[in-house]
Amino acid sequence: MKRLILNVVLLILIASSVSSVNVYAGKPIKVVVIDAGHGGNDPGAVGITGKQEKVVNLALALKLGNLIREQYPDIKVVYTRKTDVFVKLDRRSQIANENHSDLFISIHCNSAPNSVSCGTETFVMGMDKSAANLAVAQKENASILLESNAQENYGDFDPTSPEAYIIFSLYQNAFLTQSTSFAADIQSEMKNIKRADRGVKQAPFLVLWRTTMPSVLIEAGFLSNKEEEAYLASEKGQKELSEAIFKAVSKMIKSNQQDITKNENVETIVNESKSVIYKIQFMSSGVIRDVKNDVAFKNIEDIEITKVGSTMYRYTSGNVDTYQDAVAVLENVKKHGFADAFIIAFDKNNNRINISEARELERKK
Repeated sequence: MKRLILNVVLLILIASSVSSVNVYAGKPIKVVVIDAGHGGNDPGAVGITGKQEKVVNLALALKLGNLIREQYPDIKVVYTRKTDVFVKLDRRSQIANENHSDLFISIHCNSAPNSVSCGTETFVMGMDKSAANLAVAQKENASILLESNAQENYGDFDPTSPEAYIIFSLYQNAFLTQSTSFAADIQSEMKNIKRADRGVKQAPFLVLWRTTMPSVLIEAGFLSNKEEEAYLASEKGQKELSEAIFKAVSKMIKSNQQDITKNENVETIVNESKSVIYKIQFMSSGVIRDVKNDVAFKNIEDIEITKVGSTMYRYTSGNVDTYQDAVAVLENVKKHGFADAFIIAFDKNNNRINISEARELERKK
């Protein structure tokens, strides 16, 4: 348990130093990792007529991956498993991290003592007070009991003990906003195919908590419901479910591309009528943060995020044409938590120039 607590604390520190990736605000989707839950000696839930969750999960994962590859050949699709093999929970998230995935989708099926329970629900990593959500996580996390070196990876963590999950209340997922948005799109698409909507929920899934990108876990339906078991095992059901998930993925891809185009054009449009533009650069990062919802940016106005090179993004505030106004913007940015902010300048063609050149252009206006 001590080791697991240490790992959680370390992830909190990492999350605080790594920007939240807002996949709905311009980060291109280049890699998608699809995780078929369970496998091998871990069948997962078993239906009333014996249908195994691991089989349904794999079928849905492969179908989803094929749809992405067919429609978006430039996007790399990675599977945590493509056959009936057992993959440790921590290895699944490790695969996503190693491949620098932009999106992680874990596919599962549910079960419940009540045979009438039905519908689809999508989870994001989190900790709430719902006993029902915790129960789902406990069932999925129980896979670690089949791992030969579980103690080495998870310490004394007992997936069956509610008390063991208290530590997850410390963990603040850096990608919660983006994961929740994607999960909502999945549920919306599920409603379109007449699936009972069980909503977007938070729960402490071990397969999600180590991922460093937006991540969701989908419970596609209930194998404990005889009708749903038949639907989940059928070609028709698997086709409809995988297509619904794909449509949510496609929405994300297209939305990002629109934002990228908009971000690439914004400075050119603004600068056409001005001989010099001053901005305040207050941050640079390898990822895009959710500036609309992150409280760190609450008092920073006119934020622009511009891609610089192939991997970095520049964050600026203000878009003014006098040095005096730039100084005023700089003071405000520093006042609200960005002490290292500084003034940068551009000419009318969007070329970066030094401040002395900018002030000379300003005087010649």
